[in-house]
Amino acid sequence: MAWMSELLPREAELEPLPWEGEYVHPEAQDDTALLIDVRSYAEFMNGHLPGAHCLPLPRLAQEVLQRVPDRETPVLLYCATGARAEQALSLLRQLGYHAVRNGGCALDLARRRGVQLQRGL
Repeated sequence: MAWMSELLPREAELEPLPWEGEYVHPEAQDDTALLIDVRSYAEFMNGHLPGAHCLPLPRLAQEVLQRVPDRETPVLLYCATGARAEQALSLLRQLGYHAVRNGGCALDLARRRGVQLQRGL
């Protein structure tokens, strides 16, 4: 079946994806962003990024306005896979937060930032 690849136009050749290799997300470089871990408290205690605040997704809407009253504060959300962080991103945008981003998976974000996850408080 190798002969079939010769029939494909040159435009069909795959380019490397931007996250392959040493690509670093711009938000991962922003040291001024407030880190919010939207996982459960137990998950947070098992390993979180240094300086992160634990605001589990089910309590986020009630607590974020008290913890982050300025809606222009840069916020970087993360969780175990990025799925809960995406839900949190949508919620915070509905609440009027503008400088909020999904940092994705805790392990990947720690690697991109060059830090180790911390256990406990």
